[in-house]
Amino acid sequence: MQKKILTESHINVYYYLAVIAALIVALFLLRPEWAYVGLAIFFVLIVYTIYKTLRSRAWVDGYLERMRETVAISQGGNYLAMPLPLLVADDKGIILWYNSKMRDRLNREEQLVGMNLRSIFPGWNWEEMRDKEDIFFKQRIRDTFYKVFYTASDSPNGEIYTFYWLDDTENVRLQKAYDDEKLLFAYIQVDNFDEVITEIDDARRPFLISEIYALIQKWAIRNSAIIHRVDDDEFILLIEKHHMENIEMRRFVILDEVRKINTGTRMALTLSIGLSVDGDTLSQRDEASKNALELALGRGGDQAVIKQGGNFEFYGGRSKNVERKSRVKSRTVAQALVTLINESPHVYIMGHSYPDMDAFGACIGLYRATIELGVPASIVLEEATDAISMVYQDFGPNPDYHFIRPEEAKNKMTPEDLLIIADTHRPNFTEAPELIERTPRRVVIDHHRRGTEIVENLSLLYLEPYASSACEMVTELLQYLGQDVTLSVQEANALMAGIMLDTKSFIFNTGVRTFDAAAYLRRHGANMRQVREFFQDELHDTIIKSSLISTATLVQPEIALSYTDLPSVNIKKIISQSADELIDIRGISTAFVMGFDPQGTIFISARSTGVVNVQVILEKLGGGGHLETAGAQLTGLSLEEAKEKLLGAIEERIG
Repeated sequence: MQKKILTESHINVYYYLAVIAALIVALFLLRPEWAYVGLAIFFVLIVYTIYKTLRSRAWVDGYLERMRETVAISQGGNYLAMPLPLLVADDKGIILWYNSKMRDRLNREEQLVGMNLRSIFPGWNWEEMRDKEDIFFKQRIRDTFYKVFYTASDSPNGEIYTFYWLDDTENVRLQKAYDDEKLLFAYIQVDNFDEVITEIDDARRPFLISEIYALIQKWAIRNSAIIHRVDDDEFILLIEKHHMENIEMRRFVILDEVRKINTGTRMALTLSIGLSVDGDTLSQRDEASKNALELALGRGGDQAVIKQGGNFEFYGGRSKNVERKSRVKSRTVAQALVTLINESPHVYIMGHSYPDMDAFGACIGLYRATIELGVPASIVLEEATDAISMVYQDFGPNPDYHFIRPEEAKNKMTPEDLLIIADTHRPNFTEAPELIERTPRRVVIDHHRRGTEIVENLSLLYLEPYASSACEMVTELLQYLGQDVTLSVQEANALMAGIMLDTKSFIFNTGVRTFDAAAYLRRHGANMRQVREFFQDELHDTIIKSSLISTATLVQPEIALSYTDLPSVNIKKIISQSADELIDIRGISTAFVMGFDPQGTIFISARSTGVVNVQVILEKLGGGGHLETAGAQLTGLSLEEAKEKLLGAIEERIG
């Protein structure tokens, strides 16, 4: 190969000498006095060319000899006729030699000897490859898959590496075929079946049940799957993975098809689907699919949750939460909670970090329930933030209420104590995440749609995305404790403030049970005028809010974005109120508002009239919430960087 290069270079030199000779002849004819000078230069060039040619030949001969020695040592014999693509490189990754099979596979015209492997295979990290113990790795060249392994050997010129390329395309094809035929379980449940069935006539019920099953069965047949009916509202789908991928591509159209069934009521039927691709065995995939269904139901239903590659993918989630009128679950949870409290020497209660009035009010209500049952309790609170400072004034100085800092609680808590978490189910968002591992006896009471992250190994989980607020849930529980609970006016006000905060004064997510809870609190002395005072703003905060509303821009049709570069300790409340006001403007159905506190933490508040699922969008930024109300917080980013991430999430979801 090097001889070929040398020959080509000589042809180029001879060409230039011929041109110079022609020019000298022209000088003899036109300017004879200059021709002798040109002739002298011509002879000097000839001598220099002969000298360089001899040196180049000597270098090439030496190089070829060294390469023969190197290859001979590396192979231990003659393998030039081997049918495998082969390549030899030195310890710096410089290619020393390759055979014709390798050249044909690469299909590159330029000479590769002397080039670095990284320039041929950009994905190779030569230093890491050379040092790792596993000498096998995979490489794809166009449509061919190779299993590459190498051997290292010493040579007079240093360590060299010989790479053997084994065609693994057939094995890859078989593996893909096996993977495509993997059997998956999909658990399907009609979310609001009981509510719809109780609303229709007895004569209509069999026809509706039959229509649901027929629609799901047709969908299964279209996708080469088998459907098994467990109950009137529960189904199991057996499907091969490659058919499941087609369903994903069509974004689970069955969710929309079921929603179109005419129930004869004001309620539309919705489905929840849970499926897992992960798991080596059928039992593992079966268990993971059940967990995915629980996640779909915990997020409010009307969606499919797919676990794949350790991550969850969500489809659907377009419907608003439908209020559950039955209070059976509340009674059952209340009875279980009473049992857990009575079995505990001490109860610790906490909400989420940066607590708002819903988290704080729920903690106050749970504290009162525990004290009424005769069990000592403590509310874990790092500090009374500005968001709760007004309502905290009614409890902080009062010796009847015991507030404790996380560090002190960590030192005092025992495994026998009970930990109740309110208004969040995400461990990292709690007021004191370190307390969760201090006791195995844990309770979560939350109204947010379930996310992929949740406190594990719970003694009791009360997750109700249909509720307006954690305070509504706690107020309802207080009525089923088995004994009359006497709330003070201050406690009733705190619970009412939490409901008013999350419903935006009974506008959003407000159902019959929300008003029932408010009526119960009103009977215990809740004063609406005093509650309204908790929401009064400072002048500085009002100025920021006005700026946010006036500078809002439409980033997509009917989707507004606004942000401020003025920090505030009340930024969460400010952006929340600003988002509420923005969606009251004609032509805006969804609003995203951003701001940051004095510590640089960026907060995002999102509101929607239901056209866009803001929960799914902010989940991509680590946040969560509901279809119409969601939030997120980001650290370590500038406001501009956070804005770009938010715009990317909006674009990904909406397009």
